[in-house]
Formats: sequence, structure tokens, C-alpha cells
Amino acid sequence: MIDTIVLTIPKDKYIILDHDKFNPSTKGLFESPYYRLGTRGNFKCTQNPTKTELLKEIYKPRLTVTKRIRKEYFEIPLKIEFSVPKLIYGNNFDEIQDNDFDNVIKKLKEKLKDMEILISNKDLINASVSAIHYSKNIALTDYSTCSMVINELAKINLTKRLDIDKTSFRNEGQIIHFHCNSYEIAIYNKIKDLEQAKISEKRSIETDNLIQLNLFDNINIKKPFEVLRIEIRLNTKRKIKQVLNSININDGLTFSNLFNLDISKEVISHFWKNIYKDIYLFSIDVKSPSNLLETILNNNVGMKYSRALKLVSVIIISQEVGYRTLRNILSINGKKNYYWYSLITDLKKLNLPKDQKYNSIKEVGNSIRNFESLKLKYYQNS
Repeated sequence: MIDTIVLTIPKDKYIILDHDKFNPSTKGLFESPYYRLGTRGNFKCTQNPTKTELLKEIYKPRLTVTKRIRKEYFEIPLKIEFSVPKLIYGNNFDEIQDNDFDNVIKKLKEKLKDMEILISNKDLINASVSAIHYSKNIALTDYSTCSMVINELAKINLTKRLDIDKTSFRNEGQIIHFHCNSYEIAIYNKIKDLEQAKISEKRSIETDNLIQLNLFDNINIKKPFEVLRIEIRLNTKRKIKQVLNSININDGLTFSNLFNLDISKEVISHFWKNIYKDIYLFSIDVKSPSNLLETILNNNVGMKYSRALKLVSVIIISQEVGYRTLRNILSINGKKNYYWYSLITDLKKLNLPKDQKYNSIKEVGNSIRNFESLKLKYYQNS
């Protein structure tokens, strides 16, 4: 479902009761003497939850009021950034559902009032969404592990297919992070990420983890139990529209429209399908190269032996080092990668049995297809 969301409220739809709650005070945005706008033509004032509040399990949105110049006027929108499940449950292991929306609006309005901001229910419901993070928590309870999934995903080549600039693989293989300017894909071990936050929040991939540091202290969870988290972070309106158009959804970018389980499922499924395309090549048993060669020849009638032998070597080396490393090896002389692209084309045409995928990868796919909301209480010992 949705985790983090950023709502944008225009100047005429919010009231600030106490300017000094912001840093710096928002008074200089609205009253003389006015703040001088910076070199980028804007000035920002923020109000965020404090470390003390989060450690006391008091969750609040992050607020930013920005004054920026337009052609003939000043614009002063309020941006409200918050994690929907943390707002409702105090953690984002438990996932929200469609019928939580009224409660979300109620809680959000109360929190904003505590922060000296007044906004009507109607304006929150119809607020424009400028960024949204779709997420899915997947419980692994069959001795599959997050690292099994992440290690396999680290081998595939998403850079060109999904227009990704960078891939990072860190925290001892517990996180894989694909990112560019407009969006990110983060897949990580959620429990390990929480453990990293206990050392330092800078070590975790998630913000405001402090509110749930002690979550598992009083919960007796059945073992085995790991939580793999998938996040699709759409960071601009343009990217949100682009992704929604690609899955044939043309609803307006309002909070009420996007707070929708079906849309969340479609967005995550869309990206997972692109990720999954290459996975089966890494689940093929390569312990016996001769058996692999025989499988390729039997399932691709008429294939030349030389081509089959070439593809056997590509699959074996790719499983060892991953697509990106193999690609770097083959482009060591800095020439255009025509040979690499011909290899990828041959791999895509390769017909292989579809029943050889890892159980952990299959479990992720099943969880996305079922898209049932995870609740920690389902996994507790009675």
C-alpha cells in the first residue's frame, strides 16, 4: 500500500496559528520585514518531529512552507510529508487498507492542529500529491531469507530497462537500491534496517525509524520470520503520472484518488515484472554445465552448438558475478557494446523450463499477486 506521501496545500487552504513553531519562523514569509529569497528564488521554513518525540513514540508529519516567486505573484504552498502507517500504527511493519482512509484524515488533521496548522477535512482529502512511496512488506516464514532474494536481484541489469542511473548494494547485502532523479526502487531486509537504526539512523535506509526502535521488544514473533520490503518511490508529479499512465490509470493526483489498494498493487506489480524478467536465468541449476547445455539444446530445437555453448558460458558467468560485472568485462576496451546487446537479445529469445525459480523469489511474486496487508499480530505466538 502507501507508506510515505507528500501533500501540497496552497496558501489559501491552510492557516498557521503559531509562526514560531517553524524554523525559521514563517512570519517573515507573510509579514514585513519579509525574508529575502535565496539565489534559487525561494525561502523555506520547516517544522519536523524531534528526536525526543520520536523516541517517545510521538509521530508527526514533516512540514515545509516555501515562498517562491512566479511570473506575477508569490506562491507559498505548505508541503506535508508523512508515513501513513506510522501515523496510524506508530510503525510501518503493519500495513494500511482502503478502509483506513477516514481515520488517516482524522489523525492527520489532529496532528496538524498540534503543530498549529489548520486545514479542513475536504482540503486534506483533495490535496494534491507531489510524491508517493508505494510499498509492500513480505513475510518470509519458510526459512527463505531476504539476503537470498537480494543477492539474486543484485545480479540483474535494470539500468537500461528502467532508466536507472545508479545501483547500490550495501549493509552486507541487506539492501539493494536502484535510483535516479525522479524515482527509486529500494528492496531491503526491514528488520535488519531497524537494527541499523539502533546504531545510528544514518545507517538505515528509512527515515524516522526512531519511533519503532523498540517495536519487537514486547512482541513474541514465531520463527522463522524475516520481512522483505519493496518500495517504489515516485518523487515527482511527472513520474507519478508517467507510471499511472503505463498501467492505464488516469485518476487525478489527489490524496483520496491515490489512497487505493488496487493502484498500489498495480504499481508494485509493474516494477516487479520488469525486475523478474531476468530472474529465472539465475535460478537455473549450473552445477552441471553439460546438463545445462543439454537442456538448452532440447528446448531450443535447431539452435547451433556454438550458440548454445556461448549461452551456457554467459549463464554460468552471470550467476557468478552478475550482469553488470560481466558487461564491464566485455567492454574493457571501451568500445561500443554491440556484442553485449547481441548476447542480451539471444538470452531473451532463449526457451528454458519455467519451473526452476528459487522458492524465495517465487514467494515474493506470490505475495505481490495476493497483496494481503501484513499485520504483525498474525505472526505472534499465542
